[in-house]
Amino acid sequence: MQYKRNEYFRYTFGEPTEATFRLIKDSGGDQPAEFSNKGNCQIVDISPNGLRMVTELSIAIELIKRIEISFIIDETSLDMIGELVWCKKSVHGFFEYGVRLVGDHDTEQRIVNELKARRRKEVENKPKDVTRFDKK
Repeated sequence: MQYKRNEYFRYTFGEPTEATFRLIKDSGGDQPAEFSNKGNCQIVDISPNGLRMVTELSIAIELIKRIEISFIIDETSLDMIGELVWCKKSVHGFFEYGVRLVGDHDTEQRIVNELKARRRKEVENKPKDVTRFDKK
């Protein structure tokens, strides 16, 4: 299965946003899925269909594929289910993971709306760059 990293847009946070995650182990059959304890991570970038997260925890993505991730983009708390699709160890000892978000059109729209609200606030709060040209 190929992972499409280049989507129609991907928002990269200036400062990664804090999040928590839980691994989901499918028990199979009639048993409910098992959830791990919460782990901390940071979201580096996000799109309506996926995100890139960084954590100090190593996850065996060959064994555990599904993840529940909780985060806030602007003001609303979002709890999403995703699939771990790739892993890369970074230079600083952290692990980066690509997560394909499992959702519907409404979920994608919630992410887009939160990103728009966050970006709007960033633009409004950005200091104006005033350049003066003095005549001599």
